[in-house]
Amino acid sequence: MKKKFALVLFLLCSVVTLSAGNMFFKGLVQNWFSFTDQKVNDSSAYGFTNKRLRLIPYGTFGENIKWAVHLAFDRGTINFYDVFIEYKFSDSFALKMGKFAAPGAISGGLTSSAALDLVERTPITLRWNGFSGLHGFRAFGVQVHGKLMDSKIYYALMLANPKATTYFTPSIKASSFKNDEKGMALWGRLEAKPMEGLRVGAFFGSSTATNSKNADIKRSSFGAHIFYNKSNINFKMEYIGGDSGGVEYNGMGVVFGYKLSKKFEPIVRYDFITPKKTSGGRYTNIGFGVNYWYSKNIKYQANYLLRSEELVDVANNIFYVNFQYSFNNK
Repeated sequence: MKKKFALVLFLLCSVVTLSAGNMFFKGLVQNWFSFTDQKVNDSSAYGFTNKRLRLIPYGTFGENIKWAVHLAFDRGTINFYDVFIEYKFSDSFALKMGKFAAPGAISGGLTSSAALDLVERTPITLRWNGFSGLHGFRAFGVQVHGKLMDSKIYYALMLANPKATTYFTPSIKASSFKNDEKGMALWGRLEAKPMEGLRVGAFFGSSTATNSKNADIKRSSFGAHIFYNKSNINFKMEYIGGDSGGVEYNGMGVVFGYKLSKKFEPIVRYDFITPKKTSGGRYTNIGFGVNYWYSKNIKYQANYLLRSEELVDVANNIFYVNFQYSFNNK
């Protein structure tokens, strides 16, 4: 841990020196209160938590190079989510290297935690993150991406480690060294914006790896989405499916919100996940909530989720409240 902090401090000092003051900070704080129907030791399960605490220094070197470091302190655990540098050759072609969001599920890595429609992401998105071997929806690798046809088409293609927690280790290692997984992962995403407010797209991911026990692990995933966000309407529908080491899964999430004013938005969500080749069945959630923007930086959310889980015969509907403060000094 000390080595990691020393490395990050060194990088930040180097960045500040080289960027000649062109350095900015953004971040957020999210504090949750939750209450569930589930009984634990004859008492209701409730509690508070610091869900997310994020600090993201970022900046540019000249006009074509940008960088970012994403430091997360979530529920008392420190992680580096993003550490990358990107060179933009043109609007249609850019090269990105480091650790960053894999070009996959929109409601996962490509939707900022500060902009979630409900307090938590859909169950299928959270499962996809784990099944794909990703860490916080991120992966280590290199990516080419860009915008075509006057920004109406976006594409991204990424080569990465099969598990985001595995670093590239090209140097010679001792015979006792064991990497968690070695191999290659391929990620791709294509999205079109045929009209104002409408986004339609799809993604895929595939990896083959060998772990320290010389066992082959194959993963694949795919998905599609339709988003429409214009005026007061907020509609999102996303499907995700895949296979993780022989465990198949699929699911969907549908969100509809309508802003009654610039500050207040009632919202509802239906989602499900169906794990296959297991002893159980389907998870289904119906969520009701409200979003309230007190100011540009302060947001309140309240959700009630009706849960139906065939794998567990326990009532565990849950009520969430989220207080969020976000900032960007650019």
